[in-house]
Amino acid sequence: MIDEKGRLFGKVNIVDLIIVIIVLAAAVFIGMRLFGPESEIANTQNVRITMFCEETPDFVADQLEAGSEAWDAENQVTLGTLVDWTLGDSKSAVTDETGKVVEISRSGYNSVRLTVEGEGVVSDHGVTIGNTLYANGQSASVYFGDCKLFLDIADIEVID
Repeated sequence: MIDEKGRLFGKVNIVDLIIVIIVLAAAVFIGMRLFGPESEIANTQNVRITMFCEETPDFVADQLEAGSEAWDAENQVTLGTLVDWTLGDSKSAVTDETGKVVEISRSGYNSVRLTVEGEGVVSDHGVTIGNTLYANGQSASVYFGDCKLFLDIADIEVID
């Protein structure tokens, strides 16, 4: 079976054969981790993320553009693309003269509800995008083009 020169059946060196088997096994292992049924790539889904900003100046809201990249400044993650937004009255909480906290709307400011579509791995806890987990109620500072908004994630849903 192995001759005096260490060749298997007189044709293949046994050390070379072991090295080839190890390299092939490593390639299969890496391939399964990257592209197998449990991999992040295989589980990536299209998602729609709805975000809400209670108050931003009118001039910022006026500069929002469909198709702008939504970029999480803190985590340096691209969340997706801005597809839609609606403006509403700004929402500020202030204390009145009786000490009661009341909600007011400020002139020159709007609230903004933004819709972003992107890709992520959805779990019971939210959606992971770029190794960062995002969940409903989470606060973030997000750039949309050259506009920066401080907002909360209001909804995450899987889309087709």
